[in-house]
Amino acid sequence: MEHKEIVIVGGGPIGLFTSLLLAKKGISSIILDEGNTSHNDGRVLALSYASIYMLKELNAWLNECATEINKVHISHSGLGVSNVVSTDVNLPSLGYTIKYSDIRARLLNEIKKYSEITLYNCKVNKVTSNKDYATIEFNTDKNDGYFTTDLAILAEGGKIKVDTISYKDFDYQKNAITAEIIADKKHDNIAYERFDNNGASVFLPHGRNFVLVWSLPKNEAQDIIQNNTLIDKLNQLPFMKRFGNLKLAGKVYSFPLRLQVAKTRVIDKMVLIGNSAQTLHPVSAQGMNLAFRDAEMLCELISDQNFNKVSNYDKLRQKDANIVINFTHALAKFLEYDNKVISHIRGAGLIALSNIKPLQNIIANSLIFGN
Repeated sequence: MEHKEIVIVGGGPIGLFTSLLLAKKGISSIILDEGNTSHNDGRVLALSYASIYMLKELNAWLNECATEINKVHISHSGLGVSNVVSTDVNLPSLGYTIKYSDIRARLLNEIKKYSEITLYNCKVNKVTSNKDYATIEFNTDKNDGYFTTDLAILAEGGKIKVDTISYKDFDYQKNAITAEIIADKKHDNIAYERFDNNGASVFLPHGRNFVLVWSLPKNEAQDIIQNNTLIDKLNQLPFMKRFGNLKLAGKVYSFPLRLQVAKTRVIDKMVLIGNSAQTLHPVSAQGMNLAFRDAEMLCELISDQNFNKVSNYDKLRQKDANIVINFTHALAKFLEYDNKVISHIRGAGLIALSNIKPLQNIIANSLIFGN
């Protein structure tokens, strides 16, 4: 058993980002992670302007691997279309898309420059905490082991459940289908969001192609995966006709859609950030952006003298997190209703969003900057 000052569980973008923020302050940390295989699942992230600014401050942004989003086209079957343009909300861009594996590789390369950061490959099985220290149980190919630490930061995506923390859990009874799509139509840096009875879908520009995220009932998603019918299904949707001929580029992925929120983010010497604290529906593409703000706030509270201010982290993150969580959950649920009254309300809301610029600014500031 060894004692460490700060242990970060999870070597994804949020864990690596947190370690860099601490290293900039001269604070050492050790990152525990299973290795590269668990991070190459084809995910493409939609990062906000504010998240990109934070990454640039750490020399951890890859502009050459990213695709700019200058406009979001939001539509609904029947009545209701909205267009949000970066200039309408006084920003040079609304954000960028980038592969999860690309941003992680860039962060991995950057942490090599800091002697304060140690990356240790192992599988973490359990984390517990008391008022004096946290204990982390792990195993490698060779042996089992334990670390005690003055502060354990869980940034492993919510796979480890903490016995002493209860969670708000909601199953949407849907799966997300994700895939890279080649289309005849150029994306022109426009992201498309479509809400109708065929399920909420997002078409994000990435490279020369699009990345699809499509919310479907579990049985329909499973049928697409098993029978390799994604392109056939997309070609049946009237909205997809605008993109011309569609082809699949690479593998089709599917994952369940759940809301999971820890009722507290701090237990003694343990802190939860990112998806360990809250796992969101992807409809608003805000999970990773919220996680970057989690890490930034936590590191502002950590000093090389003591960690007493960390106890304030939960309270300081509640407003920002609750706004994003409640907005995303309400949007995801609202889109499930299938009746004419709700359909017209959705359409009217989109028209209002397109024509009331102050409303756009309020929503943009909340989702992009956490204000």
